[in-house]
Amino acid sequence: MQVKVFEAKDMATGLKMVKEALGPDALILSTRTIRNSSLGVLGKPMMEITAAVDNNWQEPASSPQTPRPPRSGKMIRSRNRDAVQTELTYEELWRQREPQKHPSPPSERGIPESGSVDQGIQSELTELRALVNGLTNRIADLNTPALHRPYVEPEFAVAAGQAPVQEPMVGLLTGYGINQETAQVLARFARETIGNGRQVDDVSLNALLKTAIARMFNTAQVLDRRPGRQQRLSLIGPTGVGKTTTLAKIAAHYLSRHGGRIGLITIDTYRIAAVEQLKVYGEIMRLPLEVVISPQELEAALDRFRDADLVLIDTAGRSPKSGLEIQELAAFLRPELGIENHLLLSATTREREIEETIRRFSVLAISNFIFSKIDECDQLGVLLNIHYKNDTPISFLTNGQRVPEDLLIPAPADIAALILNDHGSLKYG
Repeated sequence: MQVKVFEAKDMATGLKMVKEALGPDALILSTRTIRNSSLGVLGKPMMEITAAVDNNWQEPASSPQTPRPPRSGKMIRSRNRDAVQTELTYEELWRQREPQKHPSPPSERGIPESGSVDQGIQSELTELRALVNGLTNRIADLNTPALHRPYVEPEFAVAAGQAPVQEPMVGLLTGYGINQETAQVLARFARETIGNGRQVDDVSLNALLKTAIARMFNTAQVLDRRPGRQQRLSLIGPTGVGKTTTLAKIAAHYLSRHGGRIGLITIDTYRIAAVEQLKVYGEIMRLPLEVVISPQELEAALDRFRDADLVLIDTAGRSPKSGLEIQELAAFLRPELGIENHLLLSATTREREIEETIRRFSVLAISNFIFSKIDECDQLGVLLNIHYKNDTPISFLTNGQRVPEDLLIPAPADIAALILNDHGSLKYG
């Protein structure tokens, strides 16, 4: 018998891997969820599937010479996470190989029991026969379909076609806009931290969940003025997410906190209003502005700003569905220019559309995410849902039109507080 262990992102993918590697006759011996992240139980789940196939098995023939499995008393343990555990002999696995024909175990196919058979083998066969009979009686009292159905963790239940069981803590988390998969991970962490059977009050539970959510976030403090080091930041993203206003907020924040020299560049020549808007911001803050229409002009503008501490680049909004427009943008923002690309996403956009935007813009090297319009959302669980799937750090949040007040440079705990509707600890700017 050949036994292999497979790791996959979900049950469907794992079963496909088993079938490709071991064939359609493979048996699933066990399944479990593993997490290979440093976050432990908060890490992304993976399915570990243990499967086996008998490479020597053949179609039973009508003659008495039908191949039979090796005589062995070794037990194979099948673990079912629904608290059903059985021990199957190799003969039981043999009988499961061809359920339509039900071949008899070796002990029932004419094996001599005395005389020419060694006494030790005879004793072994007698013991196996008794064990098989005992297991048959025990299995008869169990729910057989449930016994052979692999255990599926709640986060994989939907993909496996099963309806997940809703629990109160998961319901609480989904009420904040956190999706089922991420809510299951947080609920499991909370249960393991609290301990089985223990009760906690609402305040303690909220603090526990806030800590867990904060641990799942990665943020970036990008405005860290260092002598002799120029920072180049570009804001990219779909139309209407607030790139120009956000760029002005970042410039004003940098001036108020660090001082220094800032250069503004716009390649948003599609909208005259955008150029005029950024020009007004530049005049108010007394910052120079360069308007470029080609990649070569961008290089020249960067050279003119070589003495600046911070260069901020505004770009035209690009439709995620237009691959050509995004490729044109990539021609400007080439990796060798040392530009950090911050993808601006509106928190009011549907989660599936945000994921598609990230996928389309990933042809550029995305350094950080910026979420805008969080003040227009009743629920902010989408921040955790997207971050859990992508791991890209969050550099800024914006929550209004005021410049520069409505700009947040969040720590993970700040985002966790926002998601759980606790705004008391937020720091602006």
